[in-house]
Amino acid sequence: MKSSDLYSRYLFYRRKKLREKIIIIESDDWGLERASSNDAIEWMKKKFGGDKLSRWSLDSLETADDMNSLFDLLEDYRNKFPAPPVITANFITHNFDYTERSRLRFRSINSLNGENREVTERKKLYKTAVEQKYIFPQLHGYSHYNITEAEKYFETEEGKEAFERKFFAARSTIKSNLSFLQGEMSKNNNEHNKLKEASDEFAKFFGFRPVSFIPPTFIFEKGMLKTVSDCNIKLIQSANRLTDSLKRKQRYPYFKKSNGFFWSVRNARLDPHPEYKFYHEQCLKSIETAFKDKIPAVIDFHRVNFAGRFNPEYRDTTLTELKKLLDGIYKNWSDVKFMHTAELNNLIWQREIR
Repeated sequence: MKSSDLYSRYLFYRRKKLREKIIIIESDDWGLERASSNDAIEWMKKKFGGDKLSRWSLDSLETADDMNSLFDLLEDYRNKFPAPPVITANFITHNFDYTERSRLRFRSINSLNGENREVTERKKLYKTAVEQKYIFPQLHGYSHYNITEAEKYFETEEGKEAFERKFFAARSTIKSNLSFLQGEMSKNNNEHNKLKEASDEFAKFFGFRPVSFIPPTFIFEKGMLKTVSDCNIKLIQSANRLTDSLKRKQRYPYFKKSNGFFWSVRNARLDPHPEYKFYHEQCLKSIETAFKDKIPAVIDFHRVNFAGRFNPEYRDTTLTELKKLLDGIYKNWSDVKFMHTAELNNLIWQREIR
């Protein structure tokens, strides 16, 4: 057996066991703008080839219709469980500012620049969803991108063309270029300390500070621990999927404290796209395994799965799968307790000090 496999077994053995049946649903990329219009998507098809587009090419900011469809489904399960389903919505706080053409700039979630009826409605719905306990926001990052590399790309002919089309990071959604511009928490990004600004903007918008963080595209350097700590983050999500800039896997004991943080994992996934094939049946099996291991089941459920502005059919398929998943959970574990990631952090912390 490889030494890496032995170490993985060791970390699993050292995991903190929580005997309660707990399910957390973590959803990345909330607040992140990708495709902005059908025109931008048509430009991509001509520029890169329609067969090269990935599902991320059709991803977009969550619309009111997207969110209401999701929240209506969650409402149907409000009284079925001791603690009903809630989604940990991991937010990006800044997007490219397409009104500034001389250099690459970003606008925050609090900016009134470009405010219109749709933006106002979306911001209001975020806060209503928190009040109704459909979502609980946590921090995903500043921009999702390696700003150092993005600034270089901005000076290229293609970068300027993509910027004018208002889909600056379009190439990063092409199947053969999914790592392009990625790595906000990479050692190659000189602007990684903007995470503190993101945390401040998050607190300004939602009225509370995040206690957990998930690095964009799961790229995270150990040298960034202080940057994260300066934001008062207590828990790092999805530790079992983190790699550094060289794709070397990070390894931490599950649900325990190390280097000043608790380290959670994602051990289940709902991702029913034909290229990923993580359907409700597989997710139920992963939940069963987590419960047998006496750890929480933490479901990876990216925003792209229900962002339906440019892909409404896939959104509807996903919501059908989510309903089947929740029905399956109720059938098998009606006593399960759903919680968001900040509640998980509190639970682990309380167990830590006993």
